Amino acid sequence: MVDKATPREEFVKQLLQHYNHWLTHIESVDPEEVFSLSRELGELRDIPDQETHAQILENIVKLNEKVAHLSWLSEHLKILHDLSHIFSRTYEEEEFLTKAFELVSRVMRTDAFFIALYDEGDSEIHIPISIDNGVNYGPLTLPFGEGIISKVIATRETVHLRTSRDDTEGASYVRWGNPESDTNTCIFVPLMLGNQMKGVISAQSYQEFAYKKEHEELLKIIGSQVASAVETARLYDRMYQMSFRDEMTGILNYRAFHRDLEDLLKGKQPSVALIMLDSDHLKTVNDQYGHHVGDALICRIAEALKKNTEPGESAYRYAGDEFMFLTPRATLPEVMNKVHHIRHYLNRHPLTYQGRVIPANVSVGIALFPDHADSADGLKRAADEALYLSKNSGKNCTTVYGASCSLLPTFLSRPTRR
Repeated sequence: MVDKATPREEFVKQLLQHYNHWLTHIESVDPEEVFSLSRELGELRDIPDQETHAQILENIVKLNEKVAHLSWLSEHLKILHDLSHIFSRTYEEEEFLTKAFELVSRVMRTDAFFIALYDEGDSEIHIPISIDNGVNYGPLTLPFGEGIISKVIATRETVHLRTSRDDTEGASYVRWGNPESDTNTCIFVPLMLGNQMKGVISAQSYQEFAYKKEHEELLKIIGSQVASAVETARLYDRMYQMSFRDEMTGILNYRAFHRDLEDLLKGKQPSVALIMLDSDHLKTVNDQYGHHVGDALICRIAEALKKNTEPGESAYRYAGDEFMFLTPRATLPEVMNKVHHIRHYLNRHPLTYQGRVIPANVSVGIALFPDHADSADGLKRAADEALYLSKNSGKNCTTVYGASCSLLPTFLSRPTRR
């Protein structure tokens, strides 16, 4: 016959079952449930090894906290890895800032979130991304000097508002919650790149006491990566733009020409005129005066093009002493007038070297889209053929594709502006 368990023995058995369940599901333990049981044990007097049970319960809570912290750190490391991967494959600022928000949201509440960018000495703060309750209200611009963002930039110190009752200078400028509910917990972390201030990253929650010190540290690390990514993206953009610029003359180059011509034709422009120009005497100038004077001649032609470039038009140094000029929506008389302006400028501003005047004569070929060609390559070939005819017709003249050379002497009267 089996003896029936006493109530005390039954209670101890239940304790052991609790311990086993919590230890096998340590990540999901509710500390309040453990504390409740601990209080219940403290009120009993006939449980053997009561202190041991209390120690076990305390250790279960500590183990739960350690596992939760390790889990958080693991997710933290995944985020940093994912951010590094994203930043290494894209230079699109909007894309990686949005990804930064998505990844931060994996480990902390981000009912509201923004990244503010600032260049030291600027009068404005730019906020490319400002998300509140799932809606992106960016981009925004704020004056520097007002509000808590400016305070963080000026002091380079993190600000952590734990409740809506926390009071700090400028706090009213940053509680960007929806009209029904302001955010209660806010962290504002300076974006630092070395010792350079680059802006502020902020996470906000509608709950009070939503963030711990670990969240501040996470935002600091992510903020540093964001600042580095922004700087890299801007450097890439500057280098990318430089790749379309001719270093010697300062005007656009052949890469930019092909890009812009394709864009103009894809943009369904009703007409595009291509003017192709070539120096008539560069080789002679190089041989007689030296290449430094030849370079000055090339720069003078580029200068003439820049001085006569109007909104919507673009000038390019294509190769050597060959130049391109694109003018959309222009009629043939307007294009011819444009060439007159360029020649007139060169006539009035010749090069001088060691007391000698060096004329900057050019041969010109003109082709029109869609009159003479229906593609970018076709338009370039047509202008090139027209330029070839000018060169073989005595130089210093202009030829329209399909027509004979039109001589343009250097004593032209002053042309009229369109």
